[in-house]
Amino acid sequence: MKISTAVLAAGVSIAAVGVAQLVQRSRQHKQRNDLALSLIQIEWLSRASSDEKEAAYWAPEGVEPEQYLPMLSGNRMFCQLSLRFRLGLVTDRQLVLYADKLMESAAACAYWARFGEHREAEALGKKTDEQFTRVMNEAFTRATMVA
Repeated sequence: MKISTAVLAAGVSIAAVGVAQLVQRSRQHKQRNDLALSLIQIEWLSRASSDEKEAAYWAPEGVEPEQYLPMLSGNRMFCQLSLRFRLGLVTDRQLVLYADKLMESAAACAYWARFGEHREAEALGKKTDEQFTRVMNEAFTRATMVA
C-alpha cells in the first residue's frame, strides 16, 4: 500500500469518527431537551391536577373543572409513560402491557376519549410518538369494548 493511500484512508477514518460523534452529540442534545421539556410538563400537570383554580383556568369549554382535574391526572400518566418509552426504558411489549393497565383508570380513559385525537395529530411525523399513540388507541379500544 502506498503511503499516500494509507494517509488518505486514515484521514477518511478520522473524518468518519468525527461525523459519528457529531451525530451522537446531536441525538443526546435532543434527548436532553426532550427530557427537560417533559419534566416541566409533568410538573405542571401535577400542580394543575391538584388545584381546582388552575384546572378551571385551563379547562376547555364545556368541561367543568372538577371533570378536568382527573383528565389532567390522566394526561400526566400518559406523559410519564411516553417519556419512559421515548427514552428507551420501556420495550414495545411492555408498552402494550402498561397501556392496557393505564386504560383501567377512569381518568386515563376520560382523558384519551377527549384528547386522544389531539395526541394523534401532535404525533404525526414522529415515529416513536406515532407508535405510542397507536398502542394507546388500541388499549383504549380494548378497554371500552370490555366496559
